[in-house]
Amino acid sequence: MQKNFVSRAVMLLAVLISAAVCIPMLAAQDNMGGQSAMGAGGNMSEAAAKLEKMSAALQLTPAQKEQIRPILMEEAPKLKAIKSDTSLGPMQKAMKMHQIADATDAKLKPILNPEQYEKWQQMRAEERQQMMQKMQNH
Repeated sequence: MQKNFVSRAVMLLAVLISAAVCIPMLAAQDNMGGQSAMGAGGNMSEAAAKLEKMSAALQLTPAQKEQIRPILMEEAPKLKAIKSDTSLGPMQKAMKMHQIADATDAKLKPILNPEQYEKWQQMRAEERQQMMQKMQNH
């Protein structure tokens, strides 16, 4: 019984984490009128849209934006590859996306001041909550 609970908790955590990674990218696509460019251009526009969203919410300085841009540019193709990998199951995708999100956060933490990083973590938590509500409604 407890083993079943733990496996369900792990699965729920994986879904929440994948939601934290996916929602900003989906929001960025929505902001672009639902258009998603293909290839590197798509990665660039997704990363640029994510950077602009972060910049507005966290009040990034121009120097911070320049430091964050390559991090997001590196993250976007990795996320895209995981999403399109049909050999991975949902749990595997969620875990890989979680690893990428953790790596991104580790790179962002020294760039952001403590208040900005706290806000960033709050944004991720809100995105997870929204995804859970969306999943419960369907």
